[in-house]
Amino acid sequence: MAPVLPPVGSEIFRRFTPASLEEIQRRQEVEEKERQRRKEKNIEIAEEDLPKPASDLEAGKPLPFIYGDPPPQLFNTPLEELDPFYQSQKTFIVIGKGNMIYRFNAEPACYLLSPFSRIRTVAIKILIHSYPL
Repeated sequence: MAPVLPPVGSEIFRRFTPASLEEIQRRQEVEEKERQRRKEKNIEIAEEDLPKPASDLEAGKPLPFIYGDPPPQLFNTPLEELDPFYQSQKTFIVIGKGNMIYRFNAEPACYLLSPFSRIRTVAIKILIHSYPL
């Protein structure tokens, strides 16, 4: 049975690392095997039973209060996904000023910049930087 409330505390905010990316790839392989098994047995899943993204964890919205404040050293750094819908997809989040959620693809940018490259990290920080008007 799935928990009703999300976990709270600073332990839910984990840096996005190469190990995180390997875990996502492992989840994708397991899901693909499950899809193949269902396809072989002609099992269909109703559309309403398919997982959906959490509306309170959408990109561009502030982080819900239930998660608490992330530690200051984790602001503007790539973090593992909080939304269960995206945990098996190659994405990561960055929490910026005002606890705004930004979601990025973990595939190599321009086919050569990994999500861990210094150039891409700096580009993400520039992208999400809020400047006063």
